[in-house]
Amino acid sequence: MLLRIRLSASNWAGRIAISAILAWMPLHSVASTVPVVDSKLVTYGVSGQTIDQIQRSIAEHTPSRNGGSYYAGVTIWNLSASYDLIPSPHGCLLDNGQVFLKIRIHLPVLESIPKSPGVEQEWRRFYSALNAHEALHAQNAYRAATTLLAKINGTRTDVPCSRAKVIAEKATAALIERISAYDKDLDIQTRHGTTQGAYLNPVVR
Repeated sequence: MLLRIRLSASNWAGRIAISAILAWMPLHSVASTVPVVDSKLVTYGVSGQTIDQIQRSIAEHTPSRNGGSYYAGVTIWNLSASYDLIPSPHGCLLDNGQVFLKIRIHLPVLESIPKSPGVEQEWRRFYSALNAHEALHAQNAYRAATTLLAKINGTRTDVPCSRAKVIAEKATAALIERISAYDKDLDIQTRHGTTQGAYLNPVVR
């Protein structure tokens, strides 16, 4: 029987939650070579014939709010992992790691095509840019998953497993915080995708 650790971490609009569960498990775990990813696009409907109407509809229906501010798109991810702590004569081995990444990308969908070709074209341009911006957040989450997987497969330590567990938890927390900081910096640098084209031009008619 091995001491198997299960970690869970999530990021929602910059808020981080991390937890760990310990369980004694039979020796039949197998290490994963890549994270198991469950990624889905979640849409919310918006409507309008003009840019102003569409913008107001986004403000009303978006799932992403921060005080008085709102954002048309948001990427929410949850990272969970499990690994074995294997005692060795010289310390502890972290092995048989598995990482599971759940990503939900929330984007608006226009429920009816605007009569104005200019408005329709502007919407398509905006949606493409917003989708590309949120994809960068999803890539950050995947980077966290692959990095974590590498750290919990075949890592040898010269400390007891009880101490190795604490070190692994702290390293995981630091990794998640670093990736979350990347997300925040991305939004600051791009003004939540605005500099990448993720905005609706109000002068379009």
